[in-house]
Amino acid sequence: MNKLIIASAAIAALTGTAIAQDQGSPVPEINIANAKIEGNQITGVAVDMDQPGYLVIHNDAAGAPPASLGHIAVSEGMNSDITITADAPLDPATNITLMLHNETNGNTTYDFGPGSTDVDTPVLAGESAVSVSMGEM
Repeated sequence: MNKLIIASAAIAALTGTAIAQDQGSPVPEINIANAKIEGNQITGVAVDMDQPGYLVIHNDAAGAPPASLGHIAVSEGMNSDITITADAPLDPATNITLMLHNETNGNTTYDFGPGSTDVDTPVLAGESAVSVSMGEM
């Protein structure tokens, strides 16, 4: 079993894919193998979700808590060739990360943020959020 987990982690690292292991349901993942940062957009992202949610652009500039720079709704299942737009041009030097969030309050609006961290929460793999650094491209 440990060899399978290690092999899966190695494949994810090589392909630019972040995955969450979950028995019995589709496995949420982000694939950036074809992704590019172009101005204020990230293009060519693929996401597989086990329920509706959001793909969110975060950064951790200077070690500060991650800011949400932009988001897009994603449906349950495979979402291909996603373009996600940020509020301003993206600087790869600010450690841009893509993260999956669940739609938890049923209003189809991304509500996670300062003062509202109990809704539209990150998709978890164990205790870690399903995310991938654009620096891993």
